Amino acid sequence: MARSTLAQFFDTSAGAQLHRWEAAQMDALMSTLSGDSALQIGAPYAKCLRSAPHAFKAVVSADAAELALSHYDVNLLGDAHALPFPEGTFDLVVLMHALDLCENPALVLNEAMRVLAPMGRLVILSFNPWGPWWYRRKEVLLGKDCPIHPVSVPWVKSTLGADCVIDRGRFGIYSPSLSENPNTLARWRWVEKAGDRWWPALANAYMLSGIKKVDKMTLVGKIARKYQAMGKWVNAPAVAEGAHREVT
Repeated sequence: MARSTLAQFFDTSAGAQLHRWEAAQMDALMSTLSGDSALQIGAPYAKCLRSAPHAFKAVVSADAAELALSHYDVNLLGDAHALPFPEGTFDLVVLMHALDLCENPALVLNEAMRVLAPMGRLVILSFNPWGPWWYRRKEVLLGKDCPIHPVSVPWVKSTLGADCVIDRGRFGIYSPSLSENPNTLARWRWVEKAGDRWWPALANAYMLSGIKKVDKMTLVGKIARKYQAMGKWVNAPAVAEGAHREVT
């Protein structure tokens, strides 16, 4: 599936509806975050980091034409399956439909987790394979020759395992229509509130977010340097062996 296909979809009325929903979810989430660096993987034309407080923002895409539409600090032409960053580089990593478009979603997810710093936040924006857009109308949505399929929320959670603690998530866009007629889309507006309450897992898209788990506490920065400067006595026992005295 060519990435330009997704860009063309966002130019449609239904795609614009999805883009507005995703932007609203990201704006709400960004207001709760902090950090120095953020990375967006996929869809560089989508400004999902527009309200992020991070000073440094980068985007990676395999499509040079789409990168030309980006407004981030660093625009890298690269493969999401092999990101050109050291381990633990970013405080925030956003997969903007990257799992929908890649050949190996598990590898892309592992790469995103690799470059994410401990206690950093991972955000996934994706089509829902159980939603009406994909389940019944994927040929209209993305074309007959599309070999790629979106991944489900249970698959994401299973693949991440214990490495990422999922603490936030939303389903959205329940309308089955892909019409270019705004009046047709407006007639389906009622289904948004009803779907969110009665059948959330059947939405057309979802946002999933979690924190990279840290197995053990690690000192960093000034505290780490001060601890190291204390010398070997830090790891020594409080009372030397053989000098223990029972207090009565």
